[in-house]
Amino acid sequence: MVCLSCTATGERVCLAAEGFGNRHCFLENIADKNIPPDLSQCVFVIEQALSVRALQELVTAAGSETGKGTGSGHRTLLYGNAILLRHLNSDMYLACLSTSSSQDKLAFDVGLQEHSQGEACWWTLHPASKQRSEGEKVRVGDDLILVSVATERYLHTTKENEVSIVNASFHVTHWSVQPYGTGISRMKYVGYVFGGDVLRFFHGGDECLTIPSTWSKEGGQNIVVYEGGSVMSQARSLWRLELARTKWGQAVSSTGITLCSAETRPQQLRALSVYDKKKTTKKWFLRTKT
Repeated sequence: MVCLSCTATGERVCLAAEGFGNRHCFLENIADKNIPPDLSQCVFVIEQALSVRALQELVTAAGSETGKGTGSGHRTLLYGNAILLRHLNSDMYLACLSTSSSQDKLAFDVGLQEHSQGEACWWTLHPASKQRSEGEKVRVGDDLILVSVATERYLHTTKENEVSIVNASFHVTHWSVQPYGTGISRMKYVGYVFGGDVLRFFHGGDECLTIPSTWSKEGGQNIVVYEGGSVMSQARSLWRLELARTKWGQAVSSTGITLCSAETRPQQLRALSVYDKKKTTKKWFLRTKT
């Protein structure tokens, strides 16, 4: 599992995607000290790595109609390889789309698609540094260039109308590949919670901690409550664990709202908009009841 980051727009960002409703990729700012990044949207799995020749054989083979990677290919990632990147959250593939919403009319949109048929989801890796060459191993922290096999355009970031966007363009962007996790720690510590895990807090077995359905961005009256019934299967009662020291993810998975205590009444819990997170320094500790 890896994250792709760059600083081409003037700030450190990661390639991210939702996959639910909006399939276009976007850039997640990971340098803002007040708003921790949602890294769960930035994680991609290298599902396959093949030589370009092997890819051409795969595309023309009858087995490619299944649309899913077989898991075969190189165990070591090499420059010059063609790779298939699967978005971890949505289980869809990073692709160069046929649409173009950029001001650059020669550029294509970059997003997610459900299958990996054809060449649209394949990207070749090339070294950005002269110290690396085709055929060498890709190392953690290397700057690299990703090229769409289908369109021969670079995975590129730029700013349009003061907004950072990502597309497939003839302009080059250098990306840095960073490991996110291998899953070994989860196998070793079964029963533990990890940063980024989504939780639902139950109270008495028939209620759970949730934000109200009448939550407003105005704030002030957004009191966190215990509620039963249908909310126990709704997204507003889900909370994502954020590690305060490493700043993983948001504290709430569905709305981007943070759990905190009121300044005037410390016994009272309320919901704080993620954009106002700099107003609080509250941290929460999970304890087991023995």
